[in-house]
Amino acid sequence: MRQSLSLASLIASAILLLGAGAALAKEPPVGAGGWATVELDPGTPKPTAGGSVSIGFTLLQRGTAPISQAEVVVEATSPDGKLLSFPARAQGSAGHWVVEMTLPKAGRWSWAVTMPDQLPVTTPLQPLQIAAVAPVPTSGGSALPILVPAFAALLLAAFGIALRGSLRTAASRALGRS
Repeated sequence: MRQSLSLASLIASAILLLGAGAALAKEPPVGAGGWATVELDPGTPKPTAGGSVSIGFTLLQRGTAPISQAEVVVEATSPDGKLLSFPARAQGSAGHWVVEMTLPKAGRWSWAVTMPDQLPVTTPLQPLQIAAVAPVPTSGGSALPILVPAFAALLLAAFGIALRGSLRTAASRALGRS
């Protein structure tokens, strides 16, 4: 009987310890079997090739708890497979991050938010379609060079007409006096 009581006590103690451990356990780190969601800020700008863009997002552990204490990196993969990494910085409310990115080529880029200091946690985002920058016209392109000479000619003609009218008035007065 004493052995069965000892065995029962040992099993009960183990169950209590496991139950207490589970009750006291806090949310595991994101990488410990967890997952994260990324919510882009409303009005996220559309990047262009070679242009710098600032993108804000909220990072939530398991879709609910803000993640503020982590190393957060945005990784972008170019259409030809080149990987670029951009560190994000916490800014504003808990879980809000901002990343400054410059993507040098036009095309379809894949990108994801990663937390390298955790176990592998990557949250892929919808691909970015990077537009090419429109070339600045070197000649032509603007009506201003044509308008300036035309406006000058119009002013000159108006001045000539006014001068001619003044001369006629002065001549007719001079003739009328004699």
